[in-house]
Amino acid sequence: MKEESKWKAFWSRNRKKHKLSFTDDATYDEKWGFTLSSLNLWTLLATYTIVILFIFFLLVKFTPLENLFVTEASSVSISQVNENSNAIDSLKDKTRSTQLYLEDLKKILNDEPFDDSLKLNPDDTTFDNYQGNFDKSKEDSLLRYKIENADKPLPEIHYDFFHAPVKGTISQSYKPKKKHYGIDVVTAESEPIKSCLEGTVVFSSWTSKGGDIIIIQHKNEYLSVYKHCSSLLRNVGEKVQTGDPIAIVGNSGEHTDGPHLHFELWKEGAPLNPQEYINFSK
Repeated sequence: MKEESKWKAFWSRNRKKHKLSFTDDATYDEKWGFTLSSLNLWTLLATYTIVILFIFFLLVKFTPLENLFVTEASSVSISQVNENSNAIDSLKDKTRSTQLYLEDLKKILNDEPFDDSLKLNPDDTTFDNYQGNFDKSKEDSLLRYKIENADKPLPEIHYDFFHAPVKGTISQSYKPKKKHYGIDVVTAESEPIKSCLEGTVVFSSWTSKGGDIIIIQHKNEYLSVYKHCSSLLRNVGEKVQTGDPIAIVGNSGEHTDGPHLHFELWKEGAPLNPQEYINFSK
């Protein structure tokens, strides 16, 4: 009962009205005034405090004042977020390039024509309106004069030397219109198959159509394909030199009727006629 009476007395005191007035010091005439209780005063102060805090929050959130309250830990966190974002973007680009490359390899294995997915888009008109200055400069003229009048001959241009994977008889030639993007070379079943150029093995496995297949990526964007092998001597990721044994001639896969090598040569996503680059005769 005593506690209830105390609370009633407390609320009674806080609800009791008080008058605040302003009077003229000379005449004591009341200029203006208003009445309020202690509860009204605390409510008014709380409201003003909330409004001021809200305005302060908006200023810090949407103005440069935020920089005054950024701690060292926060700046480090922001920097880390930016680095992670850049790493994710780079990983996305690398993943996309790898996926396109694997799709191109899949088309090669299935004897399907394709355009190199990593080449520039032919519809790209970024440089169509470029107007460069192709006039001969003074330095260019002097360089041409020195070269044309030099005592020593100009350096020779070195071309890629292709090594014959096997020697034998061509049973089926290059016929891209019939989706035969390579040549078939008939030779002994136990003959070793050699790399036509130095490079890196990018595929070494078995498929239902081509049997045991090995594919090598060479410099200058050359790609060589060896199908219907009886066994593979190299694994993916291995480096090979020109003329290194990489497989054994066989008769594996569906599209074959005897021991032979189906050999394909590609450059920048386009098939080439191997007979124009390599002599397969014994």
